[in-house]
Parts: sequence; C-alpha cells; structure tokens
Amino acid sequence: MRRARVAAAGLVAAVAAVLGACAPPPASGPELATGAGSGGRAAGAGSDDPAVAPDWVAPSTDLPWAPCPAHRTTDVPADAELECADHSGSTVVRLTTARTPEQAPPLVVVGGPENPALEFGVRLATGGTELTDAHPVVLLDHRGRGEAAGSCLTPDARYTLDHLADRGADPGSPEARGALADASQACTDELIGRELHFGSAHAAEDLETLRSAWDVPGLAVLGVGTGARVALAFAAEHPDRLSRLALDSPAPLEGDQEAAARAALDGSDTALRLWAAACGREACGPEDATTRVEAVTRALDEARTPDAAVPAALLSDVVRSALADLAGASSPTAGPGDRILGELVAARDGEVPASVRTRAADLSHDSLSYVAGCSDLPRRVPVNRVLELADEWSENPPFGEILAAQLAACSTWPVPSPTPLEVSGPTPVWLVSGVADPVAGAGTLEPTAGLLTAAGARDVRTVAWGAPGSRALLHSSCVRGELVGFLADPGSGESDAACPS
Repeated sequence: MRRARVAAAGLVAAVAAVLGACAPPPASGPELATGAGSGGRAAGAGSDDPAVAPDWVAPSTDLPWAPCPAHRTTDVPADAELECADHSGSTVVRLTTARTPEQAPPLVVVGGPENPALEFGVRLATGGTELTDAHPVVLLDHRGRGEAAGSCLTPDARYTLDHLADRGADPGSPEARGALADASQACTDELIGRELHFGSAHAAEDLETLRSAWDVPGLAVLGVGTGARVALAFAAEHPDRLSRLALDSPAPLEGDQEAAARAALDGSDTALRLWAAACGREACGPEDATTRVEAVTRALDEARTPDAAVPAALLSDVVRSALADLAGASSPTAGPGDRILGELVAARDGEVPASVRTRAADLSHDSLSYVAGCSDLPRRVPVNRVLELADEWSENPPFGEILAAQLAACSTWPVPSPTPLEVSGPTPVWLVSGVADPVAGAGTLEPTAGLLTAAGARDVRTVAWGAPGSRALLHSSCVRGELVGFLADPGSGESDAACPS
C-alpha cells in the first residue's frame, strides 16, 4: 500500500515555536477517596495473554437493522446507506455502500459522548469511501444518550456550568459551591445508584454484549476522542475478545483532571495558532494570523461578563469544538470548524454569528458529556487549586483562565475508582493523531504510543497527521487508507507512517 510522506521540518519548527508559549508540562493532581466502583476489573488485576488475537469474522447473527430517521440523514450521499438498531438501550448505526463486501467483518466505532453515533455516521458517509469499500462500519453510541444521563441538567444547572468562567467568579465561595452541588444533584437525583454507570468502564460492557449478540470471537474496535477510553476499557476487561484496536485522536487516558486540563490548554492554544497561520481558505476569515488570534481572544474575553449572549465557558467549548473539526490543507473544502472560527473572526465587536449560537445551543442541550466526563476522572483538582491554576494560566490567553475555572464543574460529582490501562500483547494496535488536538494536547503521538506500550501492547503502529484538529479519519483520505491497510493485515507495512495536512 502506498505510504504518504510529508516533509515535516517546517511544521515541527512551527509547533515547537508555539509550544514554547504554552502551558507547563502536565503534573498529576491529588488522588481523592473513591466512591462507587467503575464497573471494570479492579486496578492491578491481571489476565493471561492469549497466544494470538481472536479471529475477526463477520457476525453469525445480526441486529434487526432498519432505515435510520430520514430527517436526520438528508446529507448522506445516494450511494451510502445508514441503518439503525437498538442495542442495550443505545443506538447502533451501520454504514455501508453498494461496494461493501457482504461477508467482510465490521469495524466497530465508539466515539464517546461528544460524538453521537448517527451524527458521526453521517459525517463518515460524506467523507471518502475507503473504509466502507472494505468493511461495514458499525457505530455504537455512548450509553445514556437516550435516557436521563443525556438530559438531566436543568436550565439552572446549565447556567451554573456555563458561567463558571465569568470574570470575578470564585468557585470556592459558598454560593458557587452550593450552585455546583445543585447542578450535580440535578443529575444524581435522576440517576440514583447509577451515577457512575455512564463512564468508559461501564460503556465498554456494551461492546461485549454486542460481540455476544453477533456470536463472534472478537471485535475490531476504533475509539475516537474520548471513545478511546471506552475501547481501552474493553481491552483491559476483555483482552481475549479484541481482534484489532485502533485509536483516532485519543483523549487523555489516565483520569488525572489537572493533567488533562493542561493538555487541553496546550492543544487548544497550539491548534488555534496553527489554524490562524495556515488556513488560506476564504471561509477562515481575514488571512492575517495575528488578526485571527486576537479576534478569538477578544470574543472570549468579552464573553466573561454575566450578560454575555454566549457565556465564556460555553463559548470556549464552542471554539474548542471547532478547533477539533478543522479540515486539513489537503482537503478540497473547509471543515465545519473552519467556518465557525472564520465567522467568529469576521464578526463585528459584540456580534455572535449564527453558527456560533447554533453550536452553543447544541452543546448546552447535552448532559451526557458532563455525566460521562466527570465519571472518568478518579483524580480531581481540589477547589482551592482551581484559583491557583486560574492565576497561573492567566498568562496563557485566550483559554487559560477559562479552562482553569471549568475544573470546578466536576468537583461535586461522585469519584470513580481508577480503571487500569492494559492491552493484551497479541492485540495489534493502530494510533493516529494530529499535531495539536484541543482535548488531547499537542505532540501527543509518541507519548500516547509509549503509554500503550507500557500497558502491554507489543505492536503499536502510528500515523502522524500533519494538521491541527481531531477525528483525522473525517478529514484525511490518507489516514483512512492507512487504517484500511492495518485492518487487512496488521503485520504488514511500516510501523510509522505520516499523512499530509
């Protein structure tokens, strides 16, 4: 298979220059007393490695597939087919084309709470067909989306979370602590006894029930973003049921809230500056990099007033979600993130573009990211540390103080037990990451590969995507081609590959 290469010297220099102005290296926060168990195997427990990974085959029995709702699939190309089914209370989506081999084993995709299965399936369908020309793609939604965990935040609770970064707010004050307790109670009252059942460790069990329903020896699983935690929890709990493991832009894996926030600050700042310097499309707004960064910085600063149309914490989430959805330079069209950022840059002072308001509304209607995200953090930042970090990160605009303030969001949520990071040696692993991810951080490919190796993986194949952003599969035909090659024969080809931006 042809391996795309890039001349990376200029890009590496640019990343290094930006990183020099970013947050300090990650540091582990304190570990708090844990509450209810995670549902996974106890930390430190082991299992005997199987001699080889289980066979990857087509299902012996299948789910009762039916057409997905037509009003939610209007953007799907005519040659693609999206079918839906229910599995353990969660939506499952199958994407195929007329060219998909009938007896090809399916690739199972878990995208975490931030990637609803049907929306993600539509996005995959509108990209290239490299994957579906080789395999059916089955997307398993994160558990809880269609139940209380997906809608438990009340308007008052949402207001509290969205206004955490208002100028002068003190997360340690009695008023703020009470409001945060009320916000978490809005969900815990709905989830009595199941507060921690929507983290990655429990969500991984939905993969095992899917494997059992299909009656197959093992699954090939692709974890995207925070979905990587689900895929790795499955790897730890069911090492003899994983045929292939692929990870696209994995979020921080170790459950350390402060380290994850530092990575997010580093990745968000780097991604913004690289996008501002490199995007030459008209959709990206004025072409001067300094103007772009200053416009985003000004918008976030102005949003820190209590009467802002989109509060700073929510606007930061909008901007960072856009930075995660950028089209690389080789893409023929701008990505959704490029257009949102471009409209924000081009807006007049005080104006909030419609695209920003729409994305903000989508994010504010989602409770699952809060419930699942807090349930994956066994090591929390104490509230008194939040103000220290806000002061420390004030030197890192536009995201520093806002991300520090948002650390308080999970302070009153129950604390899970740690989930072990373990990968069975015979399981082949494939990993792709861009140069700067607003969740995972900047320059994370080699450190993440090192974590996987330390967790037991003996064969980790990496692909460096030379662009900022996340979900590289959506934006790069080269990355999709590399994954197809890995799935076909994990032992073939080179262990390290690169794809152009």
